[in-house]
Amino acid sequence: MRPTVGTASLGREIHLAFAGWTVPAMTTAEQAPTAPRPALRALEAPQRQTGGQRLLSTAALAAALLGTQTLAASVPLNSDVRLLLPSEGLLAGLGDGLRRGYGLAMEQSAICGVTPPSLQLGWLPPGADPGPALQAASRSALLVAPPAAPLEPYGLLADQQRLTVLLPLQRGRSLEGLPQLRGSDRLWPLVPGRSLEVDRLAQALLADGLNKAIVVRDRSAESQALAERFEASYANGNGQVIGPTAAAVAVDGDDPAALNRLAADVDWYRPPALVVITAPGSPLEQAIRRAPWPETTLLAWPFPVSAAMAQRQIGVDALSRGPGWSAFARSFERRWGYRPGPVEGAGYDTGLMAALASVRARGQAGWSLDWFSANAQPQPLCRALRLRARGLAVRPMGVSSRLDLSPGVPPTANLQVSRR
Repeated sequence: MRPTVGTASLGREIHLAFAGWTVPAMTTAEQAPTAPRPALRALEAPQRQTGGQRLLSTAALAAALLGTQTLAASVPLNSDVRLLLPSEGLLAGLGDGLRRGYGLAMEQSAICGVTPPSLQLGWLPPGADPGPALQAASRSALLVAPPAAPLEPYGLLADQQRLTVLLPLQRGRSLEGLPQLRGSDRLWPLVPGRSLEVDRLAQALLADGLNKAIVVRDRSAESQALAERFEASYANGNGQVIGPTAAAVAVDGDDPAALNRLAADVDWYRPPALVVITAPGSPLEQAIRRAPWPETTLLAWPFPVSAAMAQRQIGVDALSRGPGWSAFARSFERRWGYRPGPVEGAGYDTGLMAALASVRARGQAGWSLDWFSANAQPQPLCRALRLRARGLAVRPMGVSSRLDLSPGVPPTANLQVSRR
């Protein structure tokens, strides 16, 4: 039986005693000074609580979700939801933000009168196949994949176990091939792909009347894919990529000769815009910022403009937003003492989907997400939970996107343009 609201078993962190799982000390990308870090109590399998025990505060609920002391267990316990996090590397710091966003959704679900689903946490190295580890674990009804998960093994796992998998932070090139993967009908990306950012950049340039541009990219495979996407989107609006090849030029930011050729091309063609497809802080971005460019040429970036230059600049805010963002941001800052970012928003949207999936309608929970409708009117959480209990199609009010997603297809969002 599922535990009632506020029991510490809701946030069990299990030291899984089988190969492939680790439980390191958690790090956080932005430490919240007001965040409590209580220890968890070791509990046996969930039991129904008495009336007095149901009066535990939502603060206790969050404490259970966000505690960091691990529990030793020779056999993993059952849970409704299993949340996988990266155990090492740059991605490991995302875990706390995801859990805080998820925890806020659980607190609000409890306020709405719904018992949140039970949760287990597990850690895997970045890029690891989850299959071997999960074979030794008791099965959960819903699996939340770690950031930048390898989609092929997760699709295979979902197909073999008939398991629904949420992808809270999957944004890169891997999304392009997702619909063709085995098991993609059970993989649900919750945030927009990066391709949406270059689409928005193309739209902004065309809206400003800048219908000619030189496009330069770094040599990474992701930048190549994004440059091709930009060219297609730009051409759809009658924009024209100009230059020696009339296509995106690959340039190494550490290659002075290649940078000199690019500067000569820009000086010759005098494009209204120089579009730079790369990552923030990359060698190419730094080289472009150091170089002199014609005053009439606008620099266009697929990320927010952060530093002033002699050139005019335009960029795209990577913080995608859905209709529920403003209310979420206020609630999150009150709860944790700092402003949320994309990671916390993704955790909250994950929590929305998990809470709605746990509601029983006509005697059954909705772990397959067949109740979800991308065409339904977005609803605040409490109303969405009531509609779910009545067996109606539901779309919650997303914070990281419009949550107009479907299996294998990421959602869309409102992306803001920044200028300097």
